[in-house]
Amino acid sequence: MNKRLLAILLISTISLAGCTTDPMWSRADANEFSDLIENNQDAFLIDARTQTEWEDDGHIEGATLIPHNNIKAQADDLPDDKEILILVYCRSGSRSQTASQSLLDLGYTNVVDLDSGIYGWKDAGYSVIYGA
Repeated sequence: MNKRLLAILLISTISLAGCTTDPMWSRADANEFSDLIENNQDAFLIDARTQTEWEDDGHIEGATLIPHNNIKAQADDLPDDKEILILVYCRSGSRSQTASQSLLDLGYTNVVDLDSGIYGWKDAGYSVIYGA
């Protein structure tokens, strides 16, 4: 095989190795997340923390509590529309990534997670509510 052809094949393979068709979720800071909530009234907002955290630390108004490890088990609680904007947050931004991946696994295509979690939300001056 000639060296030039080998070089072209090698470069093509390396270039394609970085390409992926796997869907990814987006991450947003508190300000971007707030804008998404405000500008997308039909968005589905998921709090991926535990019941205790929901009660003790408050939650973002309009959120539905679905702990990160229950996303697939509670699929019936999720919207039927797989293209709807789903906004996800947890305490600090870690568990929401797991929840976001679970949502992608279930076929949802428009998922954004709050990169700093509810801690960052509160630190940015946004309010939470307590109770149901």
